Amino acid sequence: MQRPSAFTAVVIRGASTVAALGVDRLVGTNSVIMRGLPALAPTDPVVLGASLDVDGMPQLVLDPEALVAAASGARRLAPERAAGAKLPVLVVDDSLTTRMLERSILESAGYEVEVAASAEEALEKLPQRRYGLFLVDVEMPGMDGFEFVAKTRAHPQQPGVPAILVSSRNAPEDFERGRLAGASAYVVKAEFDQRKLLETIRGLVSA
Repeated sequence: MQRPSAFTAVVIRGASTVAALGVDRLVGTNSVIMRGLPALAPTDPVVLGASLDVDGMPQLVLDPEALVAAASGARRLAPERAAGAKLPVLVVDDSLTTRMLERSILESAGYEVEVAASAEEALEKLPQRRYGLFLVDVEMPGMDGFEFVAKTRAHPQQPGVPAILVSSRNAPEDFERGRLAGASAYVVKAEFDQRKLLETIRGLVSA
């Protein structure tokens, strides 16, 4: 009697079920900076974006939820897109890694994104075009996120633009300071959830 062949599988948990996917081999784990794929490069919905390896070669990043849906026969017909978002999102953070991560998350969801490495640089951008939302780090050298958001509230060319503050600080007085500065939402880095962030952004932009 012939013994069945052995396979390597990766078990992925989705929102309501799990799926075991066969793979050729496992090569380990790694942290990557993912970028959204350009609009002229349509892909299967299971492809979330791409990253570059140490040799500069692109590596596709797959969407776990889409993989589970495909395995269960309920695959999504198209990736989630922010079709109604016409104005760009301005990401303000002094950390290059964080800027690129947030940019890739937003671009993968269909948003146009601009970045600034400081609040001062972001303020210089404000007269140049209208924005749909500000995503701002709190703790930055020079002007912090609280002060930047407060200044945007009085900016004549950016009336009513919602702002989300992102910080590792989670004391009640920090939340209150963000509210008084005019922030529409406050995200704690230790509790960061990509899907919740996108849900919050969609709600603010559509409003």
